Amino acid sequence: MKLLLDLGNSRCKFAIVEKDEVKQYEVQNYGPFGKLYSVKSLSDKYSDADEVVISSVLSEEMNSQIKEALLSGTVKKVFFLAPAENSFSVKLAYANPSSMGADRVAALIGAIEKYSGNCCIVDCGTAITIDALDAKGAHQGGVILPGIKTMQKALLGNTKIEASETETGPGSRPGSRPELAFNVLSKTTEDAIHTGCISAVAGGIEHVVNKMASEYDTFDQIVFTGGDAEYIKSFLDLKAVIDHTLVLDGLKVVSYNI
Repeated sequence: MKLLLDLGNSRCKFAIVEKDEVKQYEVQNYGPFGKLYSVKSLSDKYSDADEVVISSVLSEEMNSQIKEALLSGTVKKVFFLAPAENSFSVKLAYANPSSMGADRVAALIGAIEKYSGNCCIVDCGTAITIDALDAKGAHQGGVILPGIKTMQKALLGNTKIEASETETGPGSRPGSRPELAFNVLSKTTEDAIHTGCISAVAGGIEHVVNKMASEYDTFDQIVFTGGDAEYIKSFLDLKAVIDHTLVLDGLKVVSYNI
């Protein structure tokens, strides 16, 4: 049995693979005891998994601790996806491929496996990445934007509003204010910031995707993934599909080829 882990900044997505088939996909927050405890708990829960394949945006130190913790149990092999010029059927456009996020590369690997033709992959999380991928698996390059929450926090650093007052939208913590409204005629600063950040993100994505399509080639498929995918897509006028398992499906491909 294999355990696939997509380790993000605030939560972990994982999948269980048995006999080359994914048996389940799950998402969990790291919780009060932190990332290392959360990952080790998953490994203990699925103790039949002797191989773990990981995409991580965490620090090298944390990744090292996670690897050590996993190998201290029943796991025999831990593989961290490390972007290279040719990464499991995808040729990366970056001059320095190692500078790309592993989750971004895993999403490209998943896309070439699952979709035909030219693809645009929009991954909506702490950061928003937009990548163009041709039908042969050649990455054409991409753009990185701040996510909604990231943008809100940056703006709040230059205002007198407390961050807790504007914690809203996807991924909001308990005690947040989900009643904040998207309203271009906002009557409160909180709603104005909320609306402004969503508008900036939505407008940025539409501009980049349309510009890519005009300068590169028409996309046969636009794929949204990541924790905020559905929320952000609801503000856009783009014909696209939602694929919450794209990164994990990319890791599944990796697990077959290591």
